[in-house]
Amino acid sequence: MYNIAICDDNGLFIQYMKRIIRTVGLTENEVTYYEFSSGEDLSAHLQDGITYDLLILDMQMHKMDGKETARKFRKFFPSTTLVFCSGACLPDVKTFEVMPYRYLLKEYTDEHMQKEMTVVLREMRNKKREPYVVGNYYYSSIRLRPNHILYIAIAKRGSTIYLSPNCKEYETQKTYAAKERVLILYQRLRDFGFAYAHNSYIVNLKYVVKMDLTELELVEGTKLSISRSKAPALREDFAKFLARKY
Repeated sequence: MYNIAICDDNGLFIQYMKRIIRTVGLTENEVTYYEFSSGEDLSAHLQDGITYDLLILDMQMHKMDGKETARKFRKFFPSTTLVFCSGACLPDVKTFEVMPYRYLLKEYTDEHMQKEMTVVLREMRNKKREPYVVGNYYYSSIRLRPNHILYIAIAKRGSTIYLSPNCKEYETQKTYAAKERVLILYQRLRDFGFAYAHNSYIVNLKYVVKMDLTELELVEGTKLSISRSKAPALREDFAKFLARKY
């Protein structure tokens, strides 16, 4: 069962998106819809205890616009699949700070919208099925979602997991130990955007913002070296990841 939120001040567009979703194969028995007519309306229900699998969000609304609404939403749902929709508003740098998966134009034809929504729903389903990694901190163990992991490095006994500093789900602890070796974790996570950049670590390509021949930089400023032997495969993996994402 999937929980899909649609936030738009045009009720007809909300109904249109529900029809598109049905057309591409998600039946009424598989989904619960949550409809919001404004950013304020959505924000008022963020602590209702509902876990959203997908948010389709209008960019231009009265008072609170889509970007501000998305920032509030991400504080509670850092890994939910987020899709922006707009009739005219173009994305900018701040738009991508909230990590949207897709940016759709309302002027798309039905055929184009169905094609885009097919990709969006595939991403939503994949997140529902994604594996987890057990992280240990002193005497506590916790399930860590791949979407929240920056990179995983070799350690003396197993590996060390570094989380995104923007992730709110694990309180203030951002480093965990894992019993599995990096190679084992790579085999589990490679289909979820992880790649080797060096023999000593794997990185979540989602968080890579800059890359040259010898070094990459992550969203929070961490810089990691790239080994010469891994560089060609890393560039290829990164290109494929970007093509799949956008």
